[in-house]
Amino acid sequence: MSFLSRLLRRKNYGRAYTRSASQSALTSQNSQTALAERAYLLGGSVILQKLKTNETDGLSEDDAKARLEEYGENLLSDKGGVSAVSVLIRQMANALTLVLVAAMALSFGVQDWIEGAVITAVIILNISVGFFQEYKAEKTMDSLRSLSSPTALVVRNGATVCIPAKDVVPGDIVNIKIGDVVPADLRLLSVSNLDIDEALLTGEALPVSKVTDRIKPQVAPSGETVDIGVGDRINMAFASTSVTKGRGKGVVVATGMGTQVGGIAKAMGKKEGGEKQDGEEVVKVPLGTTVYETVMKWLGLRSGTPLQIKLSKLAYVLFLCAIVLAIIVFGVARFRVDNEVAIYAIALAISVIPESLIAVLTITMSAGTQRMVKQSVIVRKLNALEALGGVTDICSDKTGTLTQGKMTVRKVWMPSSTASDADSRELTVESGPEALSPEGRVLEKVDDKEMAIEPGKLDEGLKELATVASLCNVATIGKNKEDRWTSTGDPTEVALQVFAHKLGMDRPSLVAPESSASPSSDPSSEPNADSEKRPLDVIDEDVDDEKQYWDDASFPSSRSSKRFRLKTEYPFDSSLKRMSTVYIDKENPDYPLLLLKGAVERVLDASVSYSSGTGWSDAASEKDTNVNLKPLDDAARTRILAVVEEIAAQGLRVLALASRRLDAKMKLKEMSQRDSMDEVEREFVFLGLVGIYDPPRPESITAVKACRDAGITVHMLTGDHAATATAIAKEINIVTPDAPKGAIMTATEFNKLTDAEIDALPTLPLVIARCAPETKVRMIEAGHRRGKYVAMTGDGVNDAPALSLSPVGIAMGMDGSDVAKDASDLVLTDDNFDSIRAAIGEGRRIFDNIQRFVLHLLSVNIGEVILLVVGLAFQDQSRRSVFPLSPLAILWINMITSSPPAFGLGLEKAAVNVMKRPPHNIKTGVFTWPVILDCLAYGVAMGAVSMVSFVAVVWGRYDGDLGHDCNRGDNVTECEAVFRGRSTVFATLIFCILYYAWELKSLDRPLFNMTPGKPFWVDLWANQVLFWSVVLGAASVPIAIYIPGFNTKVFYQSGITWEWGIVVGLTVLYIVFCELWKVFVRSKDWYNNIGKARQQEDGA
Repeated sequence: MSFLSRLLRRKNYGRAYTRSASQSALTSQNSQTALAERAYLLGGSVILQKLKTNETDGLSEDDAKARLEEYGENLLSDKGGVSAVSVLIRQMANALTLVLVAAMALSFGVQDWIEGAVITAVIILNISVGFFQEYKAEKTMDSLRSLSSPTALVVRNGATVCIPAKDVVPGDIVNIKIGDVVPADLRLLSVSNLDIDEALLTGEALPVSKVTDRIKPQVAPSGETVDIGVGDRINMAFASTSVTKGRGKGVVVATGMGTQVGGIAKAMGKKEGGEKQDGEEVVKVPLGTTVYETVMKWLGLRSGTPLQIKLSKLAYVLFLCAIVLAIIVFGVARFRVDNEVAIYAIALAISVIPESLIAVLTITMSAGTQRMVKQSVIVRKLNALEALGGVTDICSDKTGTLTQGKMTVRKVWMPSSTASDADSRELTVESGPEALSPEGRVLEKVDDKEMAIEPGKLDEGLKELATVASLCNVATIGKNKEDRWTSTGDPTEVALQVFAHKLGMDRPSLVAPESSASPSSDPSSEPNADSEKRPLDVIDEDVDDEKQYWDDASFPSSRSSKRFRLKTEYPFDSSLKRMSTVYIDKENPDYPLLLLKGAVERVLDASVSYSSGTGWSDAASEKDTNVNLKPLDDAARTRILAVVEEIAAQGLRVLALASRRLDAKMKLKEMSQRDSMDEVEREFVFLGLVGIYDPPRPESITAVKACRDAGITVHMLTGDHAATATAIAKEINIVTPDAPKGAIMTATEFNKLTDAEIDALPTLPLVIARCAPETKVRMIEAGHRRGKYVAMTGDGVNDAPALSLSPVGIAMGMDGSDVAKDASDLVLTDDNFDSIRAAIGEGRRIFDNIQRFVLHLLSVNIGEVILLVVGLAFQDQSRRSVFPLSPLAILWINMITSSPPAFGLGLEKAAVNVMKRPPHNIKTGVFTWPVILDCLAYGVAMGAVSMVSFVAVVWGRYDGDLGHDCNRGDNVTECEAVFRGRSTVFATLIFCILYYAWELKSLDRPLFNMTPGKPFWVDLWANQVLFWSVVLGAASVPIAIYIPGFNTKVFYQSGITWEWGIVVGLTVLYIVFCELWKVFVRSKDWYNNIGKARQQEDGA
């Protein structure tokens, strides 16, 4: 099975759709299904009549809007999208909730009604807040994914417009081309070598060649008409299948659930229970397996990004730690579990879990994806956010990504009929006020004077070359309603079309309109039994090709100049790097004209002769066209290739143009068969070279430099000539003067190397010219073997394997195919390389922020665990442990004080050096050795100062009087020392946590010198979410300490006075520790080398 077939099966094109809500839409779907089932039996004109549409003008906007309301959106009923129930279950099934439920049960079990009620309220609040936060984030991601969903090119009001595929309605005229996903079921009206991969529907691995003719119905022996299978309806294109070659036009006959893939969706919707569909076989899945997988998914261990799954696993490891610590508490009490022991176990278990860890991660990633949209980057897969910060190499296309994609023809070179260079012709093409404006002159130097060539008065050689430029081309240019020049098609072809316009050889003046499916061209809506038979009983409505094209009605005298009619087209193939078209010439209809353009080497390979003018533009026979031909021998090839080097060295993209007259004996029908391409694309006459300039984007130079400063190597993989690629690469500093030998290679040279030889290269090539799709795959594999993480750009169908293989596949949003977009992780809406640089910077920012809040939450948990575990040694008169903080105080700290700053840290702006340091190692992930050491150091210090605050109060003022039964709130008088000590611990710990959040704004720079030259309070105010989280967190401290009843009955603590001196002193001590840790540890080589050594070990 082909890659595309497997890709379509895996990706399930077009199925992530929502449910239609309108009953009238369902009724309309039934009616359109009836028409769609018969569409292949009817002629194109009949279908257009039944759908009340027109091939030329399409639907009006009002009509399309009315049909959208009638038929509903072009969507499939599916249970995909964001499920509120799934989000709610995930919130209820996480480790935090399980610990809190256990704590609630224990509290009610020991009849501590206040604590039990508070924990119940906390559970409800935590689930509610977590649900709304995650649901909003998921909806945001869902809406962002829809930005890169398939689009459709339709004809509305006579103009071709691009609309979301969901807005396509029956009767729309849709254009499809290679790489597109068919948006709806179409009855094809015109095709040009159109092949479609229908493996999604039929399982057939080979693409299906499409035609436009009616198909004869099959009749059973009983006389009943037999329905033809989907795979044999070769005049139809079906929704969610992918175009692998050519282009075509069709009218929509069914949308949404009325399509063939909609029928499959209906059938799949009826299957319930533990079943999996594998081809035609339905396999029963054991109930235990289904339950296990469901539970694992709900627990967050099967869905989400690798980091989300890793953190979910961490949460459950900590859950097990909580159980172990609870057992330790019971062990210290000699397993005499009473109310106080149970409550202490609850407090210790709660202290282990970072309550908001997963929620903060989800919100951070959601916010990051929204920021990327503003920078013209759509994140399709959250995995990419984790991988972006670790990208070491970027393999980028040149055209339209590193360059502007606004191509203009600058040079034209034509050979002479002699061996002398002096007789060759070189033309200079001036640019108009706009790249698309055909207003510039074409100049030729004659006797040291530049003479302008007058349009319409061209010699034979230039006329033939301009004809190839105009007709071996599917691009169009024209003015819009605002009187501005616009274009459709590939930028290279647009440039050639503009050049042809400048010489008066524009396509509209040369080509007669293609015949359309109209009543006049469709003799009957019923099949003709006497028609010529074709495979699958295709009925040919055209009795004679020449008569069809060249009857008198087609060419009135007013249009006599429109001498060419397109017969067939062999679209550009990225592996062959050439394109050809076949035209019938009204002035010489017996000898079809074959035109060729493409890479110079490929055109020369297909050519056998050359001339500055063959004479076919006026010749009456094939014999007459050979008058001025010269053999394309080795000397001529060498001469042409030398000229190519000269033009390409100027940074121009060089194409070659050629033509030939086909043998009159060659059947026109044979030329429409794909296997005849090799037969006809030979024995060409080489006409000349065209040099096209595509200026680099101004921002590409700074973007490449920024990547180099960030430790990222930029590679240019382009289909251009090596000299052209080298010139542009040097201009934007991808290739610098100190570049190593072998930095520039052609795809042929690279592909000839074995894997061992590639691995032996000092570095991977910086430029690969004449790059083919398989070269991109080898480049990624070579990067993998070197321990590199390669981001790859692509836009074509053949780029899908490389995009899927790359850790970060980046598709072009403007010119990229739907197949490439679906295989990618990111989509650039502006096709700009600088957007990749911005995305990597944003990815690093997100990664840094994840490290920040993970560090913050886990350090707080370490501090709390140390405080409570050491607190087991504090025993009162009855030999019972007295906890320094109550369970509800810990909940308050974790939920009210610690979580909001963690959210703020997730929104922190990028560090000043974010693009001045090497990429992080993806395998190591968030938990690098520096992060682990930081977590332990800050956490232990936090626990230590909190413990000292408790000891300072109880032993400094009250001689260690721990009272009796102080783990409850009804013995305030006897437990004064403990209650005041708890308030001191509470305030000290919270102030340390809040300051620590500010400290983490930078992992390596001191807070008071975070941005050199700026006062530190400017940095504090820059992140207002974090700023107000800290301020409000500090303001919450007096509430828990001084409100009567609330302090003693809920938190088991009381008001303090002189103890504030201890709080301030120990908080300042913690601040000093944090600053000294950054200055004397973070800046030391041994500290940084631990991380690097580990990174190299993981990357090896």
